[in-house]
Amino acid sequence: MDLSLDLLRDTYNYNHWIYSLIRPYLGDTLIEVGSGQGNITRFLLCHKEVVCLEPNKEYKRRLDSLAAVHLNLRVIEAGDEALDGKWALDNHFDTVVCLNVLEHIEDDLQAMKRFRGVLGNGGRVLLYVPACPWAFGEIDRNLGHYRRYSKRGLVKMAGTAGFSVIKCHAVNFLGAFGWWWASRVKRETHIDRKKAAMVDRAVPIISAVEKIARPLIGQSILLVAEKK
Repeated sequence: MDLSLDLLRDTYNYNHWIYSLIRPYLGDTLIEVGSGQGNITRFLLCHKEVVCLEPNKEYKRRLDSLAAVHLNLRVIEAGDEALDGKWALDNHFDTVVCLNVLEHIEDDLQAMKRFRGVLGNGGRVLLYVPACPWAFGEIDRNLGHYRRYSKRGLVKMAGTAGFSVIKCHAVNFLGAFGWWWASRVKRETHIDRKKAAMVDRAVPIISAVEKIARPLIGQSILLVAEKK
């Protein structure tokens, strides 16, 4: 997991692509669940209030450095379980942001219900998760993934948790097959740094193509859902 986040820190184009996908759906007050070392957080700082939940002490320390110069950012050393109880009563956000994190949570349905509990009326959850269960392999296991998602399964879970789905689509068509080849066929255990850099350089082209024609399958799924 740590190696993965270190690699993603250096893939600016990829991180900005994710942000560009969620940007139209962000409200004024945000809570980011599983912020890591702030790969996406840095793009969220133009919003009125940003709260980061991050259980890793080292990543929390890095986020604290960011919060020291951004007064609208608050960092809490905790995971999604912190959203139970008093949190749900005392906090109401416009948006819950959960990017490449839900697959690390064993009880993902319970996590989604927790997300719903801290949203105000009409609040939204923005999910970005790994797609294509058939691509699940050694890299996923090494990263601590419990699963990869299908669109149908993700939409069903969101509905069960009390959300109405606004948008759900695949992202990064080429990445799906690259992940399957590396993780299932070659049984690699880590993301290759050179390959990650190569993909990052190709993101402007890939994202432009997928803006014109959404792929039917992809390495990831973006889901936008509203609290019922």
